[in-house]
Amino acid sequence: MLRKCNLIFQKLNLLNFIKGGSMSFTSIGSVADEHTAGIIIIGDEILSGQQRDTNSHFICTHLYNCGVKVKKISVVCDDVEIIADEIRNYSSKYKYVITAGGVGPTHDDVTYEGLAKAFDDNLHYHPLILDIVKKLFNIQDETSPGLKLAYIPEKSSLKFGKQIQFPCINVENVYVFPGSPRYLEPSFQALCKDLFSGPTKFIKKKLYINVPEELFANALTTVSKEFPHVKFGSYPVADQSDYQVIVTIESDNEHDTDIAIKRFRDLAPSNIFKNIEI
Repeated sequence: MLRKCNLIFQKLNLLNFIKGGSMSFTSIGSVADEHTAGIIIIGDEILSGQQRDTNSHFICTHLYNCGVKVKKISVVCDDVEIIADEIRNYSSKYKYVITAGGVGPTHDDVTYEGLAKAFDDNLHYHPLILDIVKKLFNIQDETSPGLKLAYIPEKSSLKFGKQIQFPCINVENVYVFPGSPRYLEPSFQALCKDLFSGPTKFIKKKLYINVPEELFANALTTVSKEFPHVKFGSYPVADQSDYQVIVTIESDNEHDTDIAIKRFRDLAPSNIFKNIEI
């Protein structure tokens, strides 16, 4: 029976390789899992293909470096009810919820409304944000649409960072960032470590392998079961001549990562490895 299961598994991995997919095994340990995040990208322009989302990649990269594991990313339209539902859902599942987009002076900038609705809150003009907006955009007219940037949930707290002029709006475990990368990137970079740093950092190493996945899949499956607190990933590469697959081995400490690498190398055919990237 075991032999039959192994054969089936090999066939599934061969099919996965042919389709250009990847394999991933187990999860990082419980300590790291406590620091999880969900990212909500907001904007009709993303869903319609008018704009490319680069914010989620930027946020994921910085959260990973802070020891935060991103569990889910979703893209939603500029709709108050949908935004509120997604925020409530994410807020109950992840330690941090980060939104990007839907913040601005126009009619379709409704993220603050969705955030307020998610937590049964009301919107108000925050006096400090009003002053910031007026100075930032040189607004003299009290009816200017730009003042909408100061119309935020009453329960909001303001998160300021070095060298950023506009604070991040925070309600409960939700942190709101603008959709324009020009503003999001410096703001998120300035605040990430202070707001989101976890107690541990991820240690990831890469192995470059010069054979298809099915030739080492059983070894990778075995070692993933032996090291339940280590994460293993296998990613076929089509555009390289000297290797076919990158295998990543990751945990929240270097010792476990190195021991898992050694065990995998012992189990897999010895001639398949091209290089190890530390």
